[in-house]
Amino acid sequence: SGEDTSCSATKCGVDKYVSSNACTACMGGSTKPEGDDASGDDTTCACAANERVESNTCVACDAGETNAAGNPVPGPDTACTKVVSPPPPPPPPIVAASPPPLLSSESPPPPPSSVEGMVANAEAKTEVAEVSRDALLADISDESTRAKARLLADAAIAGVKVKKVAMALTAESGDVACGQAFSKMQLDASLGVCDASVSTSRRRRLVADIAYDVTVFMSPATVDETTLAAALESLAAEGVTATSTENDPIEELRAIPGIDASSLDSFAVDAAVAAEATAAASEAETTWVPPPTMPPPPEPPVSPPPPVLVEDNSSAWRASVNALVLCAIAVVLTVMI
Repeated sequence: SGEDTSCSATKCGVDKYVSSNACTACMGGSTKPEGDDASGDDTTCACAANERVESNTCVACDAGETNAAGNPVPGPDTACTKVVSPPPPPPPPIVAASPPPLLSSESPPPPPSSVEGMVANAEAKTEVAEVSRDALLADISDESTRAKARLLADAAIAGVKVKKVAMALTAESGDVACGQAFSKMQLDASLGVCDASVSTSRRRRLVADIAYDVTVFMSPATVDETTLAAALESLAAEGVTATSTENDPIEELRAIPGIDASSLDSFAVDAAVAAEATAAASEAETTWVPPPTMPPPPEPPVSPPPPVLVEDNSSAWRASVNALVLCAIAVVLTVMI
């Protein structure tokens, strides 16, 4: 006989949970750190952040929704929560700085209330928004995703909604599907950006014939209503059924993976300020009426020519006559004497 002995507890590995004292592989894309004790109570795996449980499978939340990590699998179905964007904070008050002294040859800048001042203010706000946009795009490494984010950001700065045209096409690859979309719309590819994802409802057996859900984003700044209507008519003539919607560019940016939420909130404020200043300047330019032109002052009257002085000889003539009369009187008196 010997000393008493004991059994060692079985520890489950990575992505395994305890079910009826047995290590069981996690299901439906759920995960689990190693270390569960098989001799203890049953445990569960869990879904990652922004995933929900549906029939013991981890399913990604829809765009604009969120969910904390840790929903148990196996376990009851769970739901994501819709993200409600907080209203942007009000812009900081503008403190007018004292202008530097002007040189004698310089003219003062136009006041902010003038049309020139409003245009200059809009340009300055747009530059600030563009700097914020570039910081937002700096962390996006994929070129196509960055191009899409830039188009959306530029639309937000301009204060317009993006045009979103969705259609279903078959092609050898996503790039080919996007090329077909622009070709069938008779649009240059530089006028928009394209997303193509394999259709989950129409997968084909042949690699050369894959169904894609294709989405083309366009900005009204580059594609007007007339051009968009012609593009939709071209798609219909090609036998392609398409839907066209107007979408908020900020909300579309929130749906792009890799976008930093705090940077996006900051950019949204700068873009809104720039769009408001640009709209005010455009309205001022349209409605501004120049003041009437004052007529030139009348020319001064022409001065009359100076009078011509004519010598008056009448007094000399009268003196001569008087002298003759006196002489005649003197002669008469002398004769009479």
